[in-house]
Amino acid sequence: MAAIGIAVLMTATVGFGASLATTTTLANIGGDDNVAVPAAQANISALVWTEKVATDGVIEIDTITFTVTNEDGGAAHTFNVCAVLEGPVGVYAPTVGSAPQCTSTASILASATEAGVVITFTTSVDVSDLVDISFSIEETA
Repeated sequence: MAAIGIAVLMTATVGFGASLATTTTLANIGGDDNVAVPAAQANISALVWTEKVATDGVIEIDTITFTVTNEDGGAAHTFNVCAVLEGPVGVYAPTVGSAPQCTSTASILASATEAGVVITFTTSVDVSDLVDISFSIEETA
């Protein structure tokens, strides 16, 4: 029985290109030798979602409107904002594996805001199934 276990272990390690002598190393994510990614100097506020009645009579969310504020007091920036709607367990809009729904702002002056920024979802989520809304924001210029 031990010989079978060793044979399986050797086959698995050789099959994956490793050897029994491969040393493990720690990932340096967040370490001093990793590239730092600065946080975007912005925030999202005044979030409003648009509800519509679908053809089957269910009320759905398909558009989110919000305000982006440039918190950098010294320079203008543009931002790329993405959002994901989470419905019931395992259901997302856009669907898992597809590109996120995003939009880019115009150049926002230092300490200024851009109101009426809109993200429209190609896949709607029923209002009664909405669990979470997640945003990401990236400073692009």
